[in-house]
Amino acid sequence: MFNKFISFTFLFLFSSLSVFALPFDNRLSAEEIEKIQKEEVVIRSIDKYKNMTLNSDNPGAKKLKEIVQEHNPNYLAEIIQIRKIEGNEDLPEKLISILENVEGYSGIPYWSEHHQCYFDLYGVSLIENVEEINPQKKILNSIIDIRPFGFTRVPITIEKNDDYMLYYMTNNMDLKHKGINCVKKENMKSLILVFKDGNNWILYGIGGVKAPKIPLFEKRIETSFMNKIKTFCQFVYSKL
Repeated sequence: MFNKFISFTFLFLFSSLSVFALPFDNRLSAEEIEKIQKEEVVIRSIDKYKNMTLNSDNPGAKKLKEIVQEHNPNYLAEIIQIRKIEGNEDLPEKLISILENVEGYSGIPYWSEHHQCYFDLYGVSLIENVEEINPQKKILNSIIDIRPFGFTRVPITIEKNDDYMLYYMTNNMDLKHKGINCVKKENMKSLILVFKDGNNWILYGIGGVKAPKIPLFEKRIETSFMNKIKTFCQFVYSKL
């Protein structure tokens, strides 16, 4: 019995150490940790920047956190997955191919909690022009029909170097619905980061919205915005 106890304790400690070797902090629950270890997608509504679990010295992680901290949204969600590098050596290149295909954003199915049915997350989506900032960075100046707000100019930045791949989307116009200004310019952001950690690729998506907290409608607004962010990241991850 004593030997079994020692063995159990060792396995528990070993498991804990292996988890915390990953670039996330101890705010992840045991259930979330188990899902991450199984390479399943973990989705967390975290509300504030300080609740982000990403904890890494990777330059891309630092850059992403700086963007989110400066934005300081009041609705925020993170979408986490790991993939083994072995067999997925070209994952960043595959991801860029998916994200650069802006026309492919059109028709992503989105489940509306309020209406209890599916809608298109985005309608017509297209690229106006591409700015080549340098060999490692480009901006896809796009127009996307963000349902239900209508056509919106959306600059999409894609940056890839030896340390990370970072995707960054924001709205370049106010988002209005039925004449009401719901989200001001540059107040909705979606980011996806990929970097190596040991034998794994870390896929970290985060989306944030800075929008008014409206009594009676706050929960509905939060659910709507968060589900849109989650839907896009899950769509991208599923294509890899």
